[in-house]
Amino acid sequence: MRFIVILLLFTQVIFSQKVITGKILSKETSTALSGVFVRDTKTENWTISDKDGNFTITITYFQDIELNFSILGKKDVNETLKNDQNFITVYLEDNTLRLKEVVVTADKKRQYSELTLGKNAINNVQAFSLDDVLQQLPGQTTTTFNLNEYKNIVFRTASITTPSYYNKAFGTSFVMDDIPISNNENMQAFNPNSGLGNDFGTKTNTFTNTNKGVDLREISTNNIEEIKVIQGIASAKYGDMTSGLVLITTKVGNSPYRVSASIRDATSQLNLTKGVKFNSNNSMNFGINYLDSKADPRDNILNYQRVNGNISWQFKNNDATIKNTVSSSFRMNLDNAKSDPDDITAVVVKNQKHGFSISDNLMWKPKNLWVDGINVNASLSYDRQFTRRERWLNSSNSAATDTREEGIHEAIIIPSQYTSISTVEGIPVSTFVTLETTKTLSNKNNWIHSLVFGISNRTSSNKGEGRKNAATGLFNLYTLAREGDNTLAYRDYSFDNTKTEYQISAYLEDRIFKKFKNEQLLNVDLGLRFDDQLGSISLQPRVNSSYTLNKVFRLRAGGGMSSKAPSLNQLYTGERYFDKLVGGGIYTYPGIYQKAWIQTIITPGDNFNLKPSKSYRTEVGLDVKLPFASVNFTGYYNKLFNGFSSQQIPVYKIIPKAQVTAIGTEIPTYEIIGTEKFYYMSTGLTNNSTSEDKGVEATVNFKKIKSLNLDISMNASYTYTKDFSNVQEYYVSSSLISPERYGVYDKQKQLMDNFTASFNFNYHIPAVGLLVSMRSEHILLRNTKSPSGNFLNGYLDTELVYHEIPIEDRTNIQKYGHLIREPSQTQSELQKMLHNFHLRVSKDFLNGFSVSLYSTNFLNLKPYYYDTTGQKVLSNIATLSFGASLNYEF
Repeated sequence: MRFIVILLLFTQVIFSQKVITGKILSKETSTALSGVFVRDTKTENWTISDKDGNFTITITYFQDIELNFSILGKKDVNETLKNDQNFITVYLEDNTLRLKEVVVTADKKRQYSELTLGKNAINNVQAFSLDDVLQQLPGQTTTTFNLNEYKNIVFRTASITTPSYYNKAFGTSFVMDDIPISNNENMQAFNPNSGLGNDFGTKTNTFTNTNKGVDLREISTNNIEEIKVIQGIASAKYGDMTSGLVLITTKVGNSPYRVSASIRDATSQLNLTKGVKFNSNNSMNFGINYLDSKADPRDNILNYQRVNGNISWQFKNNDATIKNTVSSSFRMNLDNAKSDPDDITAVVVKNQKHGFSISDNLMWKPKNLWVDGINVNASLSYDRQFTRRERWLNSSNSAATDTREEGIHEAIIIPSQYTSISTVEGIPVSTFVTLETTKTLSNKNNWIHSLVFGISNRTSSNKGEGRKNAATGLFNLYTLAREGDNTLAYRDYSFDNTKTEYQISAYLEDRIFKKFKNEQLLNVDLGLRFDDQLGSISLQPRVNSSYTLNKVFRLRAGGGMSSKAPSLNQLYTGERYFDKLVGGGIYTYPGIYQKAWIQTIITPGDNFNLKPSKSYRTEVGLDVKLPFASVNFTGYYNKLFNGFSSQQIPVYKIIPKAQVTAIGTEIPTYEIIGTEKFYYMSTGLTNNSTSEDKGVEATVNFKKIKSLNLDISMNASYTYTKDFSNVQEYYVSSSLISPERYGVYDKQKQLMDNFTASFNFNYHIPAVGLLVSMRSEHILLRNTKSPSGNFLNGYLDTELVYHEIPIEDRTNIQKYGHLIREPSQTQSELQKMLHNFHLRVSKDFLNGFSVSLYSTNFLNLKPYYYDTTGQKVLSNIATLSFGASLNYEF
């Protein structure tokens, strides 16, 4: 806050104001447009046009003004007014393919590095979910179409399916109409203590996404008007994130009925939307989306279904000082892996989610207060989740227990063939509320300060029944069969044991604008965010800046910190149970008895020591406007630290030593003959993961070739990632008599890099509403390397006390051969560049119909490579796929 106070002390404020008026008309019909949202791009001041299309906006500075005009169904327009201009007439065009210019790629709009995807860019791919749209961004590639597993995304990284990747996906924030979409409450994991069977799904498809970010399949695009992706430094307004921000905007206003049907492979989708304007002050929109996706068109064994609905009502008062939007939505999602008649061992899984959300967005411009604006956002989200796994098991006889007390207990004998059923039932509930005030100040030197101060609170809770095993059987991974068998076990866990977790935040931001002579412009966003996340307090400074040198060059730079709170599933895992078979295993005398005892050891559970993961992100950029193209370069360095990682720690307990007596047909018995040390590994979560990403991005948008009606653009991205961890790895000694019990190793690093490029060719004839778009993707480099593991750095003795080994002795086989493991190294390289090409053909008809045809990998490329064994393997690129979409407005 100090830098704001100092700044204001040296700022001589001028309270004179400038009033801008105007009229907004439809370009097609020349009729007045009411309900158009008019926004000053420098200060975020706003107004709304009245029933006659007139508007009035008060500006607190005296220089050129840029206003943004936005309404549902029309193309957004930015208009500039010179300092001596007080009135403007604006014409807005229908946002169709008959526009003179159609932008179908990610567009760089504001002064920093964010990318904006408008309605036409959203429609440039056949979008069955938000995931399909975001695959167009730099550094991303189109994957084989598959809606039968969860989808998430990470920006600016070369990590793939590593713990750091999931940390980054969990730290990628999605915000719809200023309301965050939360996955913090999701606890649909079977046994987070062990990691065994933690996720639900089939052998090749995972359904549940605890701790792995938002499932993008759940977000349909039918009512989304704009997507803004901030891969760099987000405003101080946004928190609970470490790895990027996606801002989703919907609009409310008058619109015709829009019906659309899409089909691709074995996936079909239906949409219906409608906007109603009751009068100049009240509007309502509603929409419904249905999707059905099968993994194989020949059967219904693996299937995903989604039903989304939403309704929004927007009100403004007569003098356009209040705008309030109330929105509600419902959702139903179902992953269903049914019984396979050809494979009785196949898992049967049902993962369903039903819920609703309600939110309110209030914007108020008070007339008699010092502040210019007050914004209030509030939301409630409620879901019921149920996940069930069933499978038939065939194994040797085994034993299990469900006791919750330490000691020796008679075991349950599990038959060799049985059906195992496991369920998780959750009721995640999240709330969010924020209060924000804005004030614009300027001085006689035309420095503009747009101040924003806000406070927010969010809660996360889950009150479902929790994790359960059905009475018909126990989960096989936690059964014991042979002498000496032991395992970190499973127990039922009620989510009533969890508590509601709170995050309280405050932020202050100064958005500075200054225009110098010779068209030089300075934009700086200075922000400071305070977060209290589950009792962990942090201050997060953030800055974004750009300086326009002239009409050709602009420089950009930014940096900042952010943090992500742990999820309920990471915090509340329940106590850790360790089961050990007593004696010689299962004692059996055919026809007489089957007897076994299990000794249970309990270690305190939960992970309340977890702190939020953190990151700092930096970037620099250069924008160049040439006569034939606009070029943007961005270099970045990001570091995620205190990331969540699993840690196995050796522990021991003094336990009773039992001796079993089994004689003939007599029922076996046991007696305690003393005590013994029992060593085992306890699993928990720590803040020990670190990942560094550095790279460069480039985008080029060429000037339209008017003679060919052709737009060409390209982007390229190179990223180098280094994942490492402070987690220690422990390997038991191969000697039973040595004083060294465990060898201690540092975890191996992972080094990855990725170089991709993409070209877009768009042939557009506005007069007939025709668009032909071809997008090419090129994977030029993709390498992964885990360097040779270091030798052990120390050992734990029989009391589990750590002893460091001198560097010169760490390779001494004679001393520590029973601890030393052979160094390992894994490495994979892209043997040859991979290419793919995607096609879209769209046509707007004047009778309200429009049709689009899509093809992924329309050249049916099938690149092969040879693996380490010399086998010829098909490369993992998106396969040939066709789709079509039909739309009708009336």
